[in-house]
Amino acid sequence: FLSFAQGRSHLKGSRRVAMPELAIALDEAADAGENATKADVPPAFNMRHAMHNLAEYQRSHPDFAAGVAIWMGVGMVIFTIGLILLLFSEIKAVLVCRDQDFRKQMHDSGFMKPASAGISELEQKESVQMRPRAFLTVGGMLLMYIGISCLFYPLCDILDVIGLPAAPCLILVIFGSFFASFVVTTFWLFVVWSCTRFYAALAFGVISMSGAFLLPTGNVILVLIWMIIAFVGGAWYFKYLPEGYALSQEERPFWVQDIGEMTVTMDMSDWGNAGTTAWSNFSDDVQNSIPKDTSALLGEKRKD
Repeated sequence: FLSFAQGRSHLKGSRRVAMPELAIALDEAADAGENATKADVPPAFNMRHAMHNLAEYQRSHPDFAAGVAIWMGVGMVIFTIGLILLLFSEIKAVLVCRDQDFRKQMHDSGFMKPASAGISELEQKESVQMRPRAFLTVGGMLLMYIGISCLFYPLCDILDVIGLPAAPCLILVIFGSFFASFVVTTFWLFVVWSCTRFYAALAFGVISMSGAFLLPTGNVILVLIWMIIAFVGGAWYFKYLPEGYALSQEERPFWVQDIGEMTVTMDMSDWGNAGTTAWSNFSDDVQNSIPKDTSALLGEKRKD
């Protein structure tokens, strides 16, 4: 019995010695896990530190700011050229469309016959003027895409300098520039066509405004869903719905409006012919706007 009691007292003593050692070991393991977790988590972004890094990089690389300015300048020039092409093409289409609507109204009112003198020549001229319209509009959008990409590209270098990952920036340059150019294009289509095709312009306005609200969120899923809805809805409203009423020979509702043909091909000869025709139309418009006789500006002299 004494030996058994001594054994139990020895066991209790060993437990008293082991418990503090176990607690110390658990504390060390917890500290090690906490330190490992802190090492895995990247440090929080500090704006002041990022601006300091950017300023130091600029001091050591004086050409950095000049390179950013060049990229932004080139981007603005290309974007402006694309916007001018888009506006020139669509304003020309609106003017032709307004003339056609006026002639149709005159014909419906009985003031003009379809076989009136000069109508066939005028319609043929309008057909030639509208031929390069789709190529100019799509080409203007592509130029705006390139311009916006040039504007966004320096952002990747800036993110790399301040210590942020630059991989999302490449996605922004490739896809974000396309979405932004599409939003800008639909916005100007809304502005240009609002005076002639209100409901068609309203469709462009809905696409543009919804895209302008969703793009800054940066949510890829929402942007893709918006893009699918915009393309499918636009094709349904501007292509399949008018074609359906035309095949069924039913009168279209007032809210179904057409803005003309917008089909382009990948054949470079078609693009070249469209550019040549557009330049010829522009030259003719400029020549027709200049009076051939100075008497048109100064006024004819009165006959005695």
